[in-house]
Amino acid sequence: MCHKQRLWVLISSDGAFKNIVVRLCVIKFRYGCSFKRKNKHMNSRKCLFSALLGLLIGACSFNDDNSAELVVLNGNILTVDDEYSKAEAVAIRDGVFIAIGGNDEIKEYAGEETIVIDAAGKTVVPGLIESHTHATSVVSRELAAGRPFEQLTSIGEIQDWLRTQVDQTTGGEWIRLPRVDVTRIQEGRIPTSEELDEAAPDHPAVFVWQYADRQIQVLNSAAMEVAGITRDTQAPEGGRIHFNPDGEPTGRLEDSAELTSGFLKQRDFTESEFLDGLEQLLRQYNEVGITSIFERSSDEDGFYSYQKLKDEGRLPVRSTVTMRLRGLDGTRENAEEAINEFPVHYADGDDWVRVGPLKFRMDGGVLYGTAYMREPYGESAFELYGIDDPAYRGSVSHSTDEVENIIFAGHSLGWQMSAHVTGDAGVDIVLDAIEAVNSRLDGADRDHRFTLIHAYFANPETAQRIERMGVGVDTQPAWFYMDGDALLNALGEDRLSQFIGLNTWQQADVKVTINSDHMQGYDPNTSLNPYNPFLTMYTAITRSTINNEVIAPEQRVSREDALRMMTRNAAWFSFDEEKKGSIEVGKFGDLAILTDDLLNCEEENIKDIRSLLTVVGGKIVYESEFF
Repeated sequence: MCHKQRLWVLISSDGAFKNIVVRLCVIKFRYGCSFKRKNKHMNSRKCLFSALLGLLIGACSFNDDNSAELVVLNGNILTVDDEYSKAEAVAIRDGVFIAIGGNDEIKEYAGEETIVIDAAGKTVVPGLIESHTHATSVVSRELAAGRPFEQLTSIGEIQDWLRTQVDQTTGGEWIRLPRVDVTRIQEGRIPTSEELDEAAPDHPAVFVWQYADRQIQVLNSAAMEVAGITRDTQAPEGGRIHFNPDGEPTGRLEDSAELTSGFLKQRDFTESEFLDGLEQLLRQYNEVGITSIFERSSDEDGFYSYQKLKDEGRLPVRSTVTMRLRGLDGTRENAEEAINEFPVHYADGDDWVRVGPLKFRMDGGVLYGTAYMREPYGESAFELYGIDDPAYRGSVSHSTDEVENIIFAGHSLGWQMSAHVTGDAGVDIVLDAIEAVNSRLDGADRDHRFTLIHAYFANPETAQRIERMGVGVDTQPAWFYMDGDALLNALGEDRLSQFIGLNTWQQADVKVTINSDHMQGYDPNTSLNPYNPFLTMYTAITRSTINNEVIAPEQRVSREDALRMMTRNAAWFSFDEEKKGSIEVGKFGDLAILTDDLLNCEEENIKDIRSLLTVVGGKIVYESEFF
């Protein structure tokens, strides 16, 4: 709806001189210029209207002390407060909600300078909180690659992409294919060297499948020749080179990055390019209603990048930056040393950019067969993950005693803590360590809100334990949507009934927040892990995969609960539940006006919802051309 249409709606529905003047004032304020300056070709009739506008503005007489900066009227407002109450209108002043209620009540807050938005019956929700993203990594990877990320879903698509790059690449420059998780390749396997040869017979090309410390590379023949990999090549310590029965290398390398790292050049980029890219991505977050994020694995440089955007007036989301602990050996002394090396401290910053919890890694990932499980993966998982040990349960980084040392060091130094932990056995170890730390704190304040990042396999016993300990779960329904079909074949129905077990967590009153783990690509739907929050909520509500298979429908949650997990619950994880996550007086004026009614639209339409207008602290950060 354009601004002329909004003006007509307000005049025709209110019919009052006061409100006509309010809207005329708003249009002038919002565009920051007169109508004549906006359009140099205005005819005399428009000039007369502009003069009349000036007279009307001069006649405005409101109580400016009571006026709001922004008012939304005629909305279907879902407050997500304790009662999940609804309202028609809200007013925002000084960046916070000052009034919530009916249209007649809230109109009283419209003054000369107030921006008045007619929601025209559209659904309004609290600003959405993307509680697990890697925005800085997204930007760095995109700039280093020098090309946009593409989600490839089959061997054929991988070959077609490679052919296109061969046509665009000169000399002996290596082509590195975009990351593709094996669970998302239709054939259920990574490409072979021969398949890369078909697409690039004369150009070095490499497919890299990497997660945490595990890496698999597949080189085509040209790449092997350039890298000098022959039947006589020795793998580096801890690595493996695969050979055919005749002794020739197959092109597949495991944990042998040093054999190719000298050839995989990446594009250099400037700080200015990085900050521009980060701002662009964050504004794309705004387009789907996101107003706050958790940067889930960063360092002081990431924190400073967000601060710089804020200082330059270019930061459109509130950002909590998680600090990643590296080089841990499991001793308390080592953990304390690693923590003290950070030049920032927990909670440094403000409500726009703040240092968040520390994060350490406990195990691997379920998409890669490295999540640490209570029971062995079993033969059904062998082909997908490339394993052959019937007793294999995944990988683990630390013992219970070591995790206890890490957590105790963090809490002793005043930090909130979190752990990347995906498997159920990995969660057991972390919970054991938290219990041990709590017993050592001797009655000290234990509201540490430790966060289990991922915790993919839910069961009632663990859920009750988590709730009792005041721990929260940060998990990703979109992984179920993207990967559930492949994981069903590998892990079986029993395990998939626990995977992203939101209802199990909810029944035990565990604080759970849902998100994307966005790590590559700019598009909300075609990124490696799509960050479209409505796809996230759709999956939580339906338990449907990308192939429309519904797995374990008993784990569905309601639409109201899915929205709560991305707003009010998410705010709890950063101790911000009194500041944001719901539309209540005194909380930040963050909201989004949606294209459809989240609570009542057709179920299949939920994932297609977008924001028409996104507001952060009373400032419009995104407005759709259709609004």
